[in-house]
Amino acid sequence: MKNIKWSMLALAACGLLWQSATTVQAEEFPSKQINWYIHSSAGGGTDIFTRTVSAELREKLGVPIVVSSMSGGSGARMLNYMMEQPADGYTIVSLTNSNLATMARRNTEAQREDLVGIARGCYDPQALMIAPSVAKYKNIDEIIAAAKANPGKVKVGITHVASVDHVAAYLFSKAAGLQLEYVPFSGGGEIVVALLGGVIDAGVLNPSEVMGQVEAGNLTAAVLFVQERLKDFPDAPTAKELGYDVEMNTWRGIAVKKGTPEPIVKKIRDAVAEIMQGEKYQKYLADNSMGPESVMSGEQWDAFMDAEWPLWKEIMTELGYRK
Repeated sequence: MKNIKWSMLALAACGLLWQSATTVQAEEFPSKQINWYIHSSAGGGTDIFTRTVSAELREKLGVPIVVSSMSGGSGARMLNYMMEQPADGYTIVSLTNSNLATMARRNTEAQREDLVGIARGCYDPQALMIAPSVAKYKNIDEIIAAAKANPGKVKVGITHVASVDHVAAYLFSKAAGLQLEYVPFSGGGEIVVALLGGVIDAGVLNPSEVMGQVEAGNLTAAVLFVQERLKDFPDAPTAKELGYDVEMNTWRGIAVKKGTPEPIVKKIRDAVAEIMQGEKYQKYLADNSMGPESVMSGEQWDAFMDAEWPLWKEIMTELGYRK
């Protein structure tokens, strides 16, 4: 009986020591540079979102935050690297739908349960964009007609195979009875360059990636994959207006590795929540055709990803990418 009591006391003591150590660790966090990784190239929507948040987070936490692109395998390289790092809050990743698709394809060691959500910051509309001055096809009707007359010849730029861009274009082509040629790039910035150079006929992009080019008249939306028309693209029809039940948004958020101490998770969540509710971030959303509903807290964000996870496994299975 004495042995049992001593064992219970020892366990309780260990628990108190662990809790005390975790509390001290959280109080000291952060005490060094934080590394933040994205899976896409510079200039795209994920890069812009990440740098928008990280600039303010750097000031709030008082340590350097270095944003790095770790492209490869639609996020597989980034996620595998995260899995190799300690769960201590010093490694942060930006997540998109495309990363869930990569996990659903089992192309990475990471799975949904290996990630803890910090916040969702974007719910970004998607559109099929063209460059009017160089495009062979000037509107969506011409694109559809060309794709039907020449199956597999109309080139559409996407970020990575099996990405959210690929899925959006695939669902539209399926609904419209088209065969398209999908041309993968490392990020939205590269798609923009390819569009302006006439290398591709159209590209799936988010307003947040191209508003400067849109305002300059270099790019325009041929069709929107959203519920209703966007104020920044008053002349662009939605896919639903054309009779195709296709809707797709790119969501972007922030996560850390599972096992990161809860007090540290809370500290990062609280800082990011304050940033995203602030005037500067809300202006960023408004300037890029997004609303306040884009923002989700950590708990909401985790629940959202839990709900999305089976849907992306289903889509990847349909496309034949799920191993």
